[in-house]
Formats: sequence, structure tokens, C-alpha cells
Amino acid sequence: MLTLLPPAKIRKLTLICLFICAMPAVLSAQNLFLQTIDICNPSNYCMDCGDVKATCDQFNLDYIADNINRKYSLKEAFGSITFQVLVDDHGFPCVYSHTDNTNSPLTADLIRFLNGNIWKAARINGKPVNASVNVIFRFAYGAISGRMQRMDLEQLKPPGDPTIYNTTAYKNPSLKNYQFITWTRYNSPLPDNVSKYCAIDKADVLWYATDKGLTRFNGTTFDPINEFNSPFIIETAIHNITVDKDNAKWVYANDKIYKYTDAGWQIYDFQKFLASGVNNILNSRHGDLLFATKTGLVVKRDDKVVVINKRAVKELPSNDITYAYNDSHKHLWIGTAKGNIVLDRNTIATTFDSDKTPLRNVTITGAVEDEKGNIYFSLVDYNNTSGDDNDKEGLAVLKPNGKWLHFTDKNSGLPSNRINTMMYDKFEHVLWIGTDKSGLVRYDLDGGWENYNNNNSAVPGFKIYQLVQDSKGLIYATTANGLLRIKKK
Repeated sequence: MLTLLPPAKIRKLTLICLFICAMPAVLSAQNLFLQTIDICNPSNYCMDCGDVKATCDQFNLDYIADNINRKYSLKEAFGSITFQVLVDDHGFPCVYSHTDNTNSPLTADLIRFLNGNIWKAARINGKPVNASVNVIFRFAYGAISGRMQRMDLEQLKPPGDPTIYNTTAYKNPSLKNYQFITWTRYNSPLPDNVSKYCAIDKADVLWYATDKGLTRFNGTTFDPINEFNSPFIIETAIHNITVDKDNAKWVYANDKIYKYTDAGWQIYDFQKFLASGVNNILNSRHGDLLFATKTGLVVKRDDKVVVINKRAVKELPSNDITYAYNDSHKHLWIGTAKGNIVLDRNTIATTFDSDKTPLRNVTITGAVEDEKGNIYFSLVDYNNTSGDDNDKEGLAVLKPNGKWLHFTDKNSGLPSNRINTMMYDKFEHVLWIGTDKSGLVRYDLDGGWENYNNNNSAVPGFKIYQLVQDSKGLIYATTANGLLRIKKK
């Protein structure tokens, strides 16, 4: 390996930063380990700092990508390489580290281009300073593209301690049976650590949606969705995603609904029904697509569209729909900003505000059903704007005999009452619950409660947004601190 020179010497000599290595055709998540090149000491460089950050023009990164595309055949390449570039107060760069540990000549070329690139120094209060910046080059569909990847210092902070209201001493006997792997935007090509929406398609590909872009993950390789393969730019904010019975992907972004099939992307034209915006896209077990909006529930059934609102169903508590769920009896449960309703197969409505069930004066935010016909509902008190612990919330269970149960952190093993997501594990026949403050809950349906969080396990944090499971039993959890995969040992 050649000895690489620190920025001070680079200014006096020529810009020489070469690293000779060999890269395989396919870059996978498994080779994304930080490799440090011994070229300079980063201790005098602040990380992505400054009221004006260290930067280069996007045109220059496009020029680098164009040169690589002309030199290399990238037809089979998917993945990314991230470089940490140190830029001194004069704007002289030096690549300090990268995420390709496979010794690739392509990586050496990228280092040479980055070190010869024109950079602008970061500034704090108008004064130029030493700073580092991350540059990510992504491979997809036979081409490479480059972008600066800004560090989110908030995401780099430790998540802190989970909030556990329950006084139960959790023994977590099943924890040893699981393997936890976490990906973040700093050890993988994920566009962001925070994802509130994801979906698994019929090929077991995870679609990971963030406010900074969409990516696909097949269990090994991350495939970014960008301007080369979609209607979206690399950092398009994706507000919702689901997969329908025909394996079509439905995406809500740019205030539009997009549909993706093997034939490509198209804008689905029923914007007149969604003018108020979409709160949620849900896939019914009976094949319907459910769009929860602020002006009603839009139900797409094959080529027909039906709107359920107060004009159509006078018992509906509010037109502002937060959630909807079709159970195995073809009953449609609808959660609104002012309460809940259920419609039977004959559209006869039942309300709950005057009833003594756990659904009174709360909103349904999620529902799952097990093989025995038990339906589990996550609840939010619509008057609880502070997000504080509230015993109206928690987990409601409707038994097949019509009896209701209500679990909270006072009478069960729930560590806290605010639930963000639920998933019924059809392989282990247990209920997984993602909480807002306390991490993951594993409920064995027979009184056994376990709680996994960042203080007692490899779970990356305590805020869990969504849980999904593929056809092999792998569980994915989107969190505020990265993508978590749970695999049974």
C-alpha cells in the first residue's frame, strides 16, 4: 500500500492519494464495514460542522460518476461505497476512510477523483475551519451516482434510556433465541435511520421508506430508489407504502399516489378522492386497498372506488380517518380522530362511545388477528395530546365469544401504554408489539410478556415504528435508530 500524505503535505506536493484494491461486481451489505486508510489524523477536523458546511458542487460528483461509468462495466453492481473526506480550512481534501474492504481499483479511482476535486471549506462565524464530509456513491441499474451525505448529529446521539412504567422484573427467557442485526445510514446505504413506514413484498424484498428517500433490501443488498429507476429523486420524502394482493407497490409521495409493478411506475389517477392528503395506506386481507384520509375512507376494490364518510355512514364519528382493518368475518373496523366504528358485511354500523368496551373514547391505530379469531387493537386516547402515559390506551383484545380484554402497564406485562405497531408472528404464534418509549414487547398470548430494548438487548433504541415479517419468518422493525432484523436462531 502506498503511503498517503496528510493535507498539509498535499498542499506542498501534488494531490496523491491512491489506494490499490479489487472490488467484486456486486457490493452487498455484508462488506459494508468501515475501513480506515492511514493517511491523516482526523482529530483536528469537526464532523460535518459549520454554518456553511464543507462542500463541493454536485456537478463535480456527477463528473466523477460519469468517468467511472465510462471506465467500468457496472451491469451487475448494486450497493454503495461511502467515503469520509477531510477538507481543511483552505479547501484541500483528503479521503480518510471508506466502506469498501474488498481492495478495488474502482475505489482507488474514486479516491483519486475525490482528492483532486474542488472543495469549499466549512465556515463557522465566517471563519474557515477543518471539517469532514461524507460522500456516498451508489451502484444501481448499470450506473454509479454520487451525493454528499450530510451527518445528522441528532441521529448519532445515543438513544437514551427507555421509559418503563411497569414494575415487572422482565426475565426475557426467549431473548437468547434471537439474533439481532441493525443497519443505519452510517454502516449501510440506508437513506435515513428513521423510518415510519415499510412493507414486505411477495419476493421477501423489504421496501424501506423515509423522509430522505426509499430503498429496497433483499436481505443482502440495498437498492436505492432514485431518478435512474423511478419518478423520485434520491431524497424524495416517502410518506407511506404498502403492497397489495397482486404484489403491486403503492407509494404516497409528493402528494400523489404511485403504483409500481413489473411494468414500471405510474401515477394512480384518483386524486379527487385524496385531495385532503393520505393519513395511511392499508391493504385489506380481502384484497381491497384502504386509503385513510382526512375526508373519509377511500376503498379501492378492483376498478371501483368507494368513499366512506359521514354522508354515506351517519354513525361515523369523524371524516378524519386514522386507521381501518378488515377482519376474518369481513367486518370493517374504522378508527377516526373522534372514535371508532365497525361495519358488518351488510354495512350495519356499531359505535362504541356509549358502550363499556375498551374502544370508548379512544382511536384504533392498529389491529391484527390470530388463527383462533382473537383480534388485537392498539389504542390512543384522542384527547391525550401530550403523549403521557394513559390507561385508556394500551392493548384491547376482542375474543371470538365477544368478550373484551384491556391490557395496560398496570394490569399486564406491557411496559408502557403507547403502541406504535403490532405484528402477529405466524411462525411462533406470538404477538410482537412496538412501543413508542419502551422498545419491543413479545407476548406469547398465554400471559408471558417480555420486553427488549437498548438497555437489555441489541435492539438499537426504544422507539419502534413498524413491524413486518417475510415468508421465512424474518422480522424487520423500523425504529428511530436504524433498521432492525430479528432472526430466530
